[in-house]
Amino acid sequence: MHIFQPLLRLSYTRPKTTLLALFAITLLMAGGLSRLETRNSFDGELPADDPINQGIEAAKATFGERSIVLIGLETESVYTPEAAQKIIDISNELAKVPHVLSDEIVSLATLSNVSQRDWGLETGGFLDELPADEAAWQQLKADVAGNAMVLDRLVSADESLTVIAAALEEGFEGGTVYDAVSELADHYAGPERIHITGAPVLVEDVQRGISGDSRRFIPIAIVLIFIGFYISFRRLPGVLLPVGMVIMSILWTMGFMGYAGLPVTVVSNALPVIMVAVASSYAIHFMNAYYRLADQHSTGPALAEATLQKIGLPILITGLTSALGSASLLIFKITSLREFGIIGSVGFLLATVICLTFLPAVCALLKPPAGKAYQSAGLQRFLRSLTQMAQGHQRAITVAYLLLIAGAIYFIGQVKIGDDYLKFFPKSHQGRIAAETFNDKLSGVRTMDIVVDATAYGGIKDEAFFRNLNGFQDYLMDYEEVGHTYSYRDVVHHLSTNLNGETDALPGSSEIAQYLMLHEMSATPGEVFALRSEDDNQARIQVFLKSSDPEVHQALYEDIQRDAARFFPEGNTPLTFGGDVMHRIALGTYIVEGKVQNIILALLIVFLSCLIIFRSLPKSLMALLPITVSLLMVFGLMGVIGIRLGISTALLTAMIVGIGVDFAVHYLVGYFRDREEMPADEAITHNSLHTGQAIAYDAASNIAGFSVLSFSGFLPVQHFGWLLALSMLLIFLNTMVLYPVLLTQKERQLATPEFA
Repeated sequence: MHIFQPLLRLSYTRPKTTLLALFAITLLMAGGLSRLETRNSFDGELPADDPINQGIEAAKATFGERSIVLIGLETESVYTPEAAQKIIDISNELAKVPHVLSDEIVSLATLSNVSQRDWGLETGGFLDELPADEAAWQQLKADVAGNAMVLDRLVSADESLTVIAAALEEGFEGGTVYDAVSELADHYAGPERIHITGAPVLVEDVQRGISGDSRRFIPIAIVLIFIGFYISFRRLPGVLLPVGMVIMSILWTMGFMGYAGLPVTVVSNALPVIMVAVASSYAIHFMNAYYRLADQHSTGPALAEATLQKIGLPILITGLTSALGSASLLIFKITSLREFGIIGSVGFLLATVICLTFLPAVCALLKPPAGKAYQSAGLQRFLRSLTQMAQGHQRAITVAYLLLIAGAIYFIGQVKIGDDYLKFFPKSHQGRIAAETFNDKLSGVRTMDIVVDATAYGGIKDEAFFRNLNGFQDYLMDYEEVGHTYSYRDVVHHLSTNLNGETDALPGSSEIAQYLMLHEMSATPGEVFALRSEDDNQARIQVFLKSSDPEVHQALYEDIQRDAARFFPEGNTPLTFGGDVMHRIALGTYIVEGKVQNIILALLIVFLSCLIIFRSLPKSLMALLPITVSLLMVFGLMGVIGIRLGISTALLTAMIVGIGVDFAVHYLVGYFRDREEMPADEAITHNSLHTGQAIAYDAASNIAGFSVLSFSGFLPVQHFGWLLALSMLLIFLNTMVLYPVLLTQKERQLATPEFA
């Protein structure tokens, strides 16, 4: 603290100059808000040298990457004149949507079909003409049922759902496409139900949800702070000053994001509310000390100086430790988490600077408030009872905590890893309803791409390779969660069946080459080369999955790697994996690896910081106690109720440690100071009533702030919000119970440090 004294002294010796400088900095930082961008794509989240990421990029290099918009038409039967006409009309209108590749729209209205008739083969579109009678409708049904590339991919087996799919050009504008497709769906809805989904639609849903959340969360959180500060201090400056500090902290932090080019993501979407909670925590402790010391000083500058001397060191310690705790997220290899580690670290430091300059400067300009600091009689009774209970039932409390910790450790092993993609959204969300409808009635919306290398020019036309690929796809279809597989094999099978009739015999090399040539002549280039490379040495298998559970995807991936050698000799025909599912599999691996490292690093940072502060190994370990116990309880609860450890909830450790250390530092610093002047039991009670009151207000502010996230439109953010709110409650209770127990038992072994 002595190092910063000259700088901090300016805040109360030259308050007007300090406030003018802070105002200028605030205007400058606010300019960064206009540079903020939103990123919701998960591309770029993985390290460049990650094997899965390299496989994804290799698949893109050969087969390109097409973002697909899906429009589903759901009705009693798609085989009616009204439904068929809408399929045609939507397909035509979709071709006019900006950024849609008009020659890569796939539907019953655009897809060509080769079908067997009594008089020979017929080639043409399914809906080149609307069926004119019942016999024609029955023939259309038979054509769809006889085409494995259409049944359960474009039309459901129960005839109630059909899909129009459109590929988008590279560099498309998501908002423009979203608006146009939504307008199209609204126009054609009724009596049929129109669903829209696909990655571009869901990404835009997330982006707009993030923007909407930010607009709603910040005002609500600030209003809650107004209420909380008034309840805490019952004085107007005790409300306005902290709120001013909170607003400045948000502007500075988000302005920094804009200038640094750090985007708003699903992860950093929670930042404004986190900054509300963090900044208000610092302000509560400052204003609590300010009002407690008010009757001892006659001038504003003297009171501001005394307040800084009393509470400045704990706030500085807390700010630095919290910033380092947030920086522990840099150990993750996931981009959005690393970015948040930087943002959180800077934000915590900025809030600390604002607290130790803005509040003293304003307080120096005010007259010291008359009367004693407000104390809630009810809160005082609660804190006294809690302390007496802890001191009087030490053995029972110790046993209870040991049992709770053992149970938490057991249930931590039950925590599931990875985000369930569809459960980003609540059940009522139209995007989730659409995706679940496609999962139930069609092949599914999640995809895993498997690129099989034939290792030779034209190698996919080889009879032996085709036989292996055929067996491999049959193997994949044995999985319940696999809705469909699609490759050039299905094209060959369809053409072979219509040309030669049903047969179990696989075609030879020359026949395969002929069928592929026929397909190339009748299909668009985009359709042809989405399944095979231009030199015919690689084949792409699209695996459609009905499940969005990341554990299902991980298990399938591991099984394929293990069993692939049964179909393709190892070292001869390598497999490369791509598709959106693979991103999630890799993210899950890094979340687990990074979470363990993050917990160890975060706790180590707190321990080393406290070792410097307290200059005592036992006391440094003591500072970790309520945080560690709370972490175990929270992650154990996640295992009990089934909340996944995903990208959003991976932040919990850094936030719990970074914010929770505030409680531990303030309690221990307050206790050691009181212990210099009074006996142990009296010091514990006095500290629990006075510092404990500020900690209680701090916890209530955090709980209120984080609870706002529970109203998010995204379930991971909801879970993150209420888990953090619960964490603050647990850390408060654990701090106020464990320390009286521990300090009473170990008092004789503790030395009292000196604090300036």
